[in-house]
Amino acid sequence: MTEPERIVAEGIVPPNFLDEEIQCEFLVDSHRKKIWAVELELMLEIDRVCKKHNLRYFLMCGTLLGAIRHKGFIPWDDDADLAMPREDYEKFIRLGDEFKHPIFLQTPYTDNDYAASFARVRNANTSAISPIIKYQKMNQGLFVDIFPLDNLVEEGAQERYEQINRLNIENGTFMRLTNPELNEKNRQRVAAYNRDHMKDFEEIQRIATMYNDRKTEKIAIMLFTAEPLEINTWNAVDFESSVEAEFAGHMFPIPSGYKNILTQAYGDYMAFPPVEDRGKHHGHYILEPDIPYKEFLENGCKA
Repeated sequence: MTEPERIVAEGIVPPNFLDEEIQCEFLVDSHRKKIWAVELELMLEIDRVCKKHNLRYFLMCGTLLGAIRHKGFIPWDDDADLAMPREDYEKFIRLGDEFKHPIFLQTPYTDNDYAASFARVRNANTSAISPIIKYQKMNQGLFVDIFPLDNLVEEGAQERYEQINRLNIENGTFMRLTNPELNEKNRQRVAAYNRDHMKDFEEIQRIATMYNDRKTEKIAIMLFTAEPLEINTWNAVDFESSVEAEFAGHMFPIPSGYKNILTQAYGDYMAFPPVEDRGKHHGHYILEPDIPYKEFLENGCKA
């Protein structure tokens, strides 16, 4: 039994959840529906653990938009993002034992070959493989990203963000070390690598949290440097409390200031993007909800 089949059998989603359908003029095929089913179970497991331990978290980014505009996944989206106040995040990442196989809480402390600066919760019986790091002996199942929210002092913030970005790049190099198929640019990058990825990871956390001992007007996701800092910065007051929102038939917490957050990110967030811009997401990952990542890689499936 595959993971999507198990999730249906256990009643986590209804039997017709995996059926292909057109949503908002976009064909959502059964493959995407299976990815959603796996990610929804991960979200529910995170929700269970957070409620058990009285930890705060919020739907964020496209997942927040999906909750408000679609009451579930954006039809052309294929991932899920959550955020936690740093205090709650630090408690959460110590709760790996709360998750049972195939679900796995991934940080560099629980999976030493994983060097991203934020946590993921993965399903080990599925595959989400980035070709550039596919040889890393780490869990490469479908995942939900979890980002800590840190207090932001605006003076010097861009410099700190760039410093974190440089360290993120170094840890990205670490995850390429095992790849024998690199192009010349990446081979040169790997050949020059001479660092301790755990020290770099801990330095990232130190920089991100250095102003958490004071109250600030702004709050930010400092760890995800693939976006400009201003995109990852919000008014702290918008996160002071949460409200419930429906997502794929379940209720999840969202920031009480969600309207401000979504307007900042998307402008008229209830408007759909042009049809030609829908469906372009996570193109660098091979997403396979029916096959465990170890089996996928051992069988030489292309990634």
